[in-house]
Amino acid sequence: MPAGRVRVKSSKTTHRSARILSLALPLVFACNGGSDDGDDGAADSTGGDLPEGCDVYVEPSEDDQTALAEAFVDATDGKTLCIAAGEYHVTRQLTLTGNGVTVKGAGVDMTTLDFAGQETGGNGILIKGDDVTFTGLTVRNTPGDGIRADQVQNIAFVEVDVIWEAMHSLDNGAYGLYPVGSTGVTIQKCQVVGARDAGIYVGQSSNIVVEDSVAHDNVAGIEIENSTDAIVRRNQAYSNTAGILVFNLPGLDVKDGKRANVYENDVHDNNVENFADPGTVVGIVPPGVGMLVLAADGNELHGNTISNNDSVGIALITYSSESGLFEPPNDPDYDIYSEGNYVHDNTFTNNGTMPDELVQLLTGGMTMTPDVIFDGCIDAMKDNTDGSLSNCLGDDGARFMNADLCGDNMGSSTDPTTVACSHDPLPSELP
Repeated sequence: MPAGRVRVKSSKTTHRSARILSLALPLVFACNGGSDDGDDGAADSTGGDLPEGCDVYVEPSEDDQTALAEAFVDATDGKTLCIAAGEYHVTRQLTLTGNGVTVKGAGVDMTTLDFAGQETGGNGILIKGDDVTFTGLTVRNTPGDGIRADQVQNIAFVEVDVIWEAMHSLDNGAYGLYPVGSTGVTIQKCQVVGARDAGIYVGQSSNIVVEDSVAHDNVAGIEIENSTDAIVRRNQAYSNTAGILVFNLPGLDVKDGKRANVYENDVHDNNVENFADPGTVVGIVPPGVGMLVLAADGNELHGNTISNNDSVGIALITYSSESGLFEPPNDPDYDIYSEGNYVHDNTFTNNGTMPDELVQLLTGGMTMTPDVIFDGCIDAMKDNTDGSLSNCLGDDGARFMNADLCGDNMGSSTDPTTVACSHDPLPSELP
């Protein structure tokens, strides 16, 4: 069997591609409806056939690392890299630098890149090009992060799974799908299982859509962090420590993430014991949390089904050292408050029945906690005459508590009319 098998469509035959093509054995593979029988595949200059729509084509071999690494190099600007059905064993990080590249597997149940034997690299796959789409494959068992896109524009993950087979293990990678510092992020019909931090994570980014995806058995199922203008809709987040997080954290280049529109998600049974790295912020999130907003502004959480989360359905909290959870932020430009958020028209069932001790502390020792908790902290130095900074609740019948954690109110209250207000709805589509 050959050491590696890559086919490249090119007007120029390189010594490397000619050598690999001369050894290649055909596998059944379909890409955009094409076949590998030579009838409708595109012929390259060596006489080999490529599946229709593929500029670079790689098949399993005895040296998957070499074959895949060469294919990622050959996937230059505007090309489509097709990865045939099969299981690939990868030992080093794969890096994609081309712009306008599509990386296409034969399907999440057919093309699997297994990184259990990875020896070098902080990620399974690192994307550094703009306008890149990944689709139809599974990344499995990376020691570090699954697929990271770093400082790019227009990155799309469509029908991509990232899975760690060891459940709830500190040895798993921290993040599954991990675009950071990027503009134009699409995560659609994906699944992430087993991340020791966040399964689907988008950080310091803008213009984001996370939809129709599944996150389970992670610490955080879906996390939008220090990011602006995100749509998070029609996802399932279950069997995580916490289902969906919208965070702003100190010490990052982007400090004022806002306007996450989180709607029509099914968030249930997020009661897994936290298995994150000790000392991280996500490592202190208590199990049993449906949704958590931390120090983030102008978000809308609505139309979600939130059930069977042992600690709380939705919580809005401040990054306050008075809670005992956080050290004072060493960042003079960081705003610790959650302001101008709007929670409304959600459906709550059976939340707060076995709250974690941390949540009981927040609520003054309640053994049955409310569906919705606001910590009640406000910034008295800001002018809120128009009510734009108020956190509003429009969930009729939801069990509610203002915990008055910072002593800014006249004690805790379970009266939802004290926060009965509204804000203009966020757009359901990005501009």
